[in-house]
Amino acid sequence: MLTKKAIVDKTITFKNEERVPIWVDGPSIGPSDVLTYDLSLPDPNDPRKSEWGFKRARAADGNWIVPKEGTLTAWDQVDAFRLPEHDFQRRFRSILAAAKVGGDRYRLASFGLSGYSIYSAIRGANLCYDDCLRDFDRFTEFFEKIVEFETSMFDTIARKGFHGVEFCDDWGPRSVSRITLSLWNVLFRKHYMAQIQHAKELGLHVWFSVTQNCYEFFNDLVDIGVDVLRVEDPEHMEVAAVGRRLRGKACFATRVDRLYDPSSMDVTVEQIRNMRECLGLPTGGFIATVGADVPLETVKKIAEAVRLSNG
Repeated sequence: MLTKKAIVDKTITFKNEERVPIWVDGPSIGPSDVLTYDLSLPDPNDPRKSEWGFKRARAADGNWIVPKEGTLTAWDQVDAFRLPEHDFQRRFRSILAAAKVGGDRYRLASFGLSGYSIYSAIRGANLCYDDCLRDFDRFTEFFEKIVEFETSMFDTIARKGFHGVEFCDDWGPRSVSRITLSLWNVLFRKHYMAQIQHAKELGLHVWFSVTQNCYEFFNDLVDIGVDVLRVEDPEHMEVAAVGRRLRGKACFATRVDRLYDPSSMDVTVEQIRNMRECLGLPTGGFIATVGADVPLETVKKIAEAVRLSNG
């Protein structure tokens, strides 16, 4: 019998014929095959704030919220800003406890928020969009510092025994602004490509979570090396169209709790099976994901539905 880590590994590389792995992204991981470790830190002097200085807040499903109001709204404030300390001792102080809970699970290090999301939280949703268009050089200089801060952690992440690293970004759509795919290619592509390549050189799988239904970015993310794409709301995605383009090219970590019907196990099983067949292959490419806000008893029922969907 394969270990949980091996099942996830083989699913990502389309070599798994055993079962669909489950990722419970929360504090009570139950039947999860994946253990998520949050790399983000609070300000050492104010736990309500991120180490980057903005307010820390989570949505009900456990995902970090990008603040709309910036903390550094003038360029002289940006110039005076000091990057956070890596403080690896504090960042990884829970790793022994996590390893004990994790057992033979696949270990995923997650930034919580990363890349442009950090920039957006610091400069503010409207202002950072203006920066991209009107202050390109200043934008690039500060954005590169954020990316370099993240990338410089990869060696330690790999040494600590993690198997993958997850980036969580947010490019829109928002009521105030939106990064288009063409603008993304100009602004971000080369930075993310270099970052992803470095992670993969260290043997880390790259997982990517894009909020706000940004499925049009999936092709480009796969093209620059992303292994696993997180799908938070499959009920709002053109599943068949995405599957036709990327089935067998990327693994999809898909929120199956969105498909859960508490009144019918048969309906739940059929919906999960249909989603898996659209996005995955018989040998992998599909990870059943459950959000952090789902009660453990419901998680167990969803896990049973995932098991039954394998048949």
